[in-house]
Amino acid sequence: MQAADLRSIQDRLAAQFGRIRVEERFDPVTQFVGSFLGSRTYDQVSRNALAKLMRRYPVWDALADAPEADIEAVITGVKYPEKKAPDLKRALRKIRALMGAINLDFLADWPVEEGLSWLEQNHGVGRKIAAATLNFSSLRKPAFVVDTHVLRVLRRFDFVGANALAENAYDAVMAAADGFDADDLFELHWHLKGLGQEACPHERPRCVSCPLSDICLQRVEEGARMVMRVSDCVA
Repeated sequence: MQAADLRSIQDRLAAQFGRIRVEERFDPVTQFVGSFLGSRTYDQVSRNALAKLMRRYPVWDALADAPEADIEAVITGVKYPEKKAPDLKRALRKIRALMGAINLDFLADWPVEEGLSWLEQNHGVGRKIAAATLNFSSLRKPAFVVDTHVLRVLRRFDFVGANALAENAYDAVMAAADGFDADDLFELHWHLKGLGQEACPHERPRCVSCPLSDICLQRVEEGARMVMRVSDCVA
C-alpha cells in the first residue's frame, strides 16, 4: 500500500462520512484506562464503565490500591472484567512504581515507537491500547489504532494478509502514512472502524453501501467466483 493509496482512501471516506476532528481529549492515563476497558467491548459500554470507575475512584491511586474484586464489580458489563480488573490494577501500580506517580504525561517527549514499547511492557497492554493512549489522548501522537473492525477491513482490502495481526496492520498503515499527522490517523481509524461496523461486518458484508467496494479484494474474488459458476451452468 502506497501513501497515495492511503490518502485516497482517507479522502473518499471523508467525502462519504465527513471529517472527524476532536479537540478535547482525555489525559493519557484516563485514555489508557478507557482503552483497557474498551478491549472487545462496545464503545458505549466501555464509556459507561469508565465513568463509573472514575466516580468510584476519583484519583488513580485509589484505583491502583483497590481490591481486585471491587474493581471487577464496578466494571461489570465490559468483556472479561475478571481479567481486566487485575491487569489494570497491576499496570497502574507498575506505572507508579517506575515513575513515582500515576502519570503518563512524560510520553509527550518520547518518540512514538519508544512510547509504544514502554506501554506494552505492562501486562495486558497490546498495540491497540498503547496506540490509543498515544493517539486518542491529549498527547495526540501519530500512532494508528487497529481494532477488530479495522483489521477486518484491512484484510479484506488485501492491505495486509488474511492472517495478519494488529501489529502487522499497524506497521503496514504507518509505513504508508507518509504525510499523515496524528489527527489524520485518528480520523482514518474511526472511518475504517465505522465502515467495519456498518458496511463490512464479519458476516454478510453490505458491499453496495461501501464507498470502497471497488478496491475490495474479497468482493473482486467473490465476483470472479460468481462468473465462473454462471459460466459452468451455461456450459
